[in-house]
Amino acid sequence: MTLSINPRKPVRYQKGIWKLATLIIFIGCFSGNVSAQDLIITGTVRAPTGEPLPGANVSVRGTTQGSITNLDGEFSIEVPSRESLLVFSFIGYASHEMKVGNQTTINVVLEENLSALNEVVVVGYGSQERAKVTGAISSVSAEEIRELPVPNLASAMQGRAANVSVTNAGAPGADPVVRIRGIGTVGNNDPLYVIDGMPASGLNQINPADIESIEVLKDASTAAIYGSRAANGVVLVTTKKGNKGKPKVSLDAYYGVQNAWKTLDLLNVDQYLDFGRELLTNSGDDIPQRFNDLGEFANVRTDWQDEMFQSAPIQDYNVSVSGGGESSLYNISMGYFAQDGIMKGVDFERVSFRANTQFDLGDRVSVGQTLTVSYTNRNDEPFSGGRSQMEHMVKMVPYIPVRDPSRQGGFRATDTEDGSDPENPVLNAALKQDRYQDFKILGSAYIDVKILEGFHYKFMTGLDITTGQRNEYTPMFNAGDFMFQVFAAISQTRNSYVSPLFSNQFSYNKDFGGHHLDLLGVIEKQTFISSSLTGSGQNELTNDVRELQGVQNQVTTSEKTEYGLISYVGRVNYDYKQRYLLSASIRRDGGSRFGPDNKWGIFPSVSAGWRISEEGFMQSAGAISDLKLRASYGETGNDRIGDYVYQATINSNMFYNFNGTLAGGSTINALANEDLKWETTIMKNIGLDLGILNDQITFTAEWFDNKTEDMILGVPVPPSLGFDVAPVANVGTVRNRGMEFTAGYQKKTGSFQFGVNGNIGFVNNELISLGSGNSIFGPAFQGDPMTYTEEGKPIAYFYGWEVEGIFQTGEDTSQQPNAQAGDIKFKDINGDGVIGADDRTNLGHYMPDFTYGLNFNANFKNFDLSLFLQGVQGNEIYSNIRFHTEGMSRLFNASTVVLDRWTPNNTQTDVPRAVSGDPNGNARASSRWVEDGSYARLKNLSLGYTVPDAFLQSIAKNSISNLRIYVSAQNLFTITDYSGYDPEIAVRTEIDQSLGMGIDFGQFPAARTFLGGIQLTF
Repeated sequence: MTLSINPRKPVRYQKGIWKLATLIIFIGCFSGNVSAQDLIITGTVRAPTGEPLPGANVSVRGTTQGSITNLDGEFSIEVPSRESLLVFSFIGYASHEMKVGNQTTINVVLEENLSALNEVVVVGYGSQERAKVTGAISSVSAEEIRELPVPNLASAMQGRAANVSVTNAGAPGADPVVRIRGIGTVGNNDPLYVIDGMPASGLNQINPADIESIEVLKDASTAAIYGSRAANGVVLVTTKKGNKGKPKVSLDAYYGVQNAWKTLDLLNVDQYLDFGRELLTNSGDDIPQRFNDLGEFANVRTDWQDEMFQSAPIQDYNVSVSGGGESSLYNISMGYFAQDGIMKGVDFERVSFRANTQFDLGDRVSVGQTLTVSYTNRNDEPFSGGRSQMEHMVKMVPYIPVRDPSRQGGFRATDTEDGSDPENPVLNAALKQDRYQDFKILGSAYIDVKILEGFHYKFMTGLDITTGQRNEYTPMFNAGDFMFQVFAAISQTRNSYVSPLFSNQFSYNKDFGGHHLDLLGVIEKQTFISSSLTGSGQNELTNDVRELQGVQNQVTTSEKTEYGLISYVGRVNYDYKQRYLLSASIRRDGGSRFGPDNKWGIFPSVSAGWRISEEGFMQSAGAISDLKLRASYGETGNDRIGDYVYQATINSNMFYNFNGTLAGGSTINALANEDLKWETTIMKNIGLDLGILNDQITFTAEWFDNKTEDMILGVPVPPSLGFDVAPVANVGTVRNRGMEFTAGYQKKTGSFQFGVNGNIGFVNNELISLGSGNSIFGPAFQGDPMTYTEEGKPIAYFYGWEVEGIFQTGEDTSQQPNAQAGDIKFKDINGDGVIGADDRTNLGHYMPDFTYGLNFNANFKNFDLSLFLQGVQGNEIYSNIRFHTEGMSRLFNASTVVLDRWTPNNTQTDVPRAVSGDPNGNARASSRWVEDGSYARLKNLSLGYTVPDAFLQSIAKNSISNLRIYVSAQNLFTITDYSGYDPEIAVRTEIDQSLGMGIDFGQFPAARTFLGGIQLTF
């Protein structure tokens, strides 16, 4: 037998089926006629990975004789003759027949069943055979997750599921932005994460090596069972459990090196001096004193990109022990992950421990638990002066040295005679600290009682606890006239998060005739308590003490929020001969975030499926192994609106002058709205599943229409009312429509086997209504909003003026009174003859026309190859980093693009003249900064070799069961027209994720990584 076409999957066991199979074989062995011949055949049954398959069936074809394998996969069976045919079978694997012949020992490797119909997928509050699923679910396997060296599970999903957009922020430990089927609100669009049945937070604390599978619930049929938290989709995470068999010890480790894959072309010293003189001369400003004589800096040539970018290590080590017997299963693991940033001053590390166990206490009672304990330590990028490190890096003057031992702190920056005030980014990375340390405990425990045949009661309790601290520190230093600190600044934040869950679950399964019925009822409660305490102060005496004790100007603030959710859930799944499928669910949630009259919401769903391939008229179409048509409809909610927003809040930090004396007082910040209720998303979905040649070829198509009603946002009120904050109300409607396709092909020819899987997703976003007709401005830069939200357009489209060209000498500039030859000519959109605020227009959107992923894997004997391509098409990026390198509004270093700037001798160009102060607003928010953000990226290329069993046994004496070594490269190439560091742009820290996506302020770029690893099983 050969290795499986699919990537390796851990052996899974269905306890009830295993017991039934054991009983059948037991009865067969002792109720039939046993041959008198004394012919005993022994051997082993294994998976393609070399793992033993305990409980596999071994039978003699045409007789009742049979046996099952023990925990080591070994069997012994008595056969009538050497002409007998032995049949080997195991759930999830293709059966195999072998003639006895002259053999007395037969060792068999079973191939995994190529058909996905028998696959069991995790759904809300249970699991279901994929053949019976009537909703839209995308699955990501453990093997796909581990292909990429990523710190969290969200990054591992990128490109693996259609219309699941994952945008990485680049920096180690930074949370990616995940969007499922578009954006449904101007508020929080994050999906709900459920880890082993426990709704939880803190993805960076979960070790991807511990994950067995990820299921993404994308429509109401699958997600509505989570009710008020499911409008943005649901991600179900299942961690690895134990398997029956002797203890198995596994080691999985890799080590690699990361580097920046792209740098920008910036001005050298001579180019910078020429550029600066022209920039300032055109505005009538004085030339900086140092331009006439560089003096001590005459021979300094600093490449700030070289100084900041570095070769950075990435490493991951995981050890696990798993196994089990007839009544117990266990899986215990420990991991360590560390990643330094390719830019100095950033890093992330995680230490994690996991223990999952399950015990059968007789035939009716089982208990189990899951536990994850982790510690993370992240050093974040300092955002000094409101600027990112990338901005400092491209603006910094090239003749300034990095270090100066004569200066306090040992670094150098610009002085007044340089006429420019960028910061030394190396100083920021070395001296300024912004460190986050978090400790997390995520666990659950359950007891499952079989009350009657098919009727179970399960009580589960879970707990999500996170305690953390943030330490910010800047010492005293003096690097120059614009970059100094006369005291050590200290800030410390302590935070805690506690969320207990209590869940009572009743389930009933019944088969009668060709009918199958599956009922579920749930009553549960989850609460959330968050608190934080922040202290800050200044130390003017020393840099050696980094604690708040004894500091000057000490300030302390604190906050605490609480939220509670009570839920009642019901679901029914029905099928007739796995041909006609029906599913319906309803959830009633009561949440404390909403007004007294709207604390409760009801979220129903219904779906149906028709497996056409099971009809009699399809039996002649033998090539079609599966053909299913399905549809769903339902409602989901979004409760992530913040706490206490329906109430009138009071600000007590107010003072009023009474006859020269300040008196303290309080005021109401915002009006109350007790009618506030959940945002509700109405979801429609139609899907088609097709399998050909025993699912050797698979295809899935989905159409969806998600309409969000009662979107929550602030309603403007007249300033004369005296409120600081706009009251919130349910006033908006948003629609996301689209299609998605997934296809796969798998082939085996002798020792060669391969598989190709791809997905593509299309989505169109439109804000249908804002209620009162209001519009929403997004984040601003240089006084101009960069995004705009209005009815009839997508949420947060890029907003600004449209560039028409460059004014030439003698052209009429009356529409732009401050313009001269060489300035940018903007388009008069409204035709009033004046370029003003009303001429701003839609310049594009960050959401792509479509996203896609393509995965190829192949095996030839002991070699394996994996290739993964991911990309987006049709999106735009607002390149704020280009403003920094090409804006020419002040004296900073710049891109070599400005060498082609307009001059009287260089008029055939699209780069405007250089003039400090920018009187025409050449650098305003405009189409000048909007670029095509499409890209195709080779995310992963991996080549591995599995050492042959025979060689392993000869050198390891049966102590090693599997050994694989591999090399891998990530982000090997990127095809894009984007001019910045990286086209994968998420959102800057402290910028609204819904209104500020796709703006490149100088985002930390993705790294190109080369690594080697080993996977070892004892």
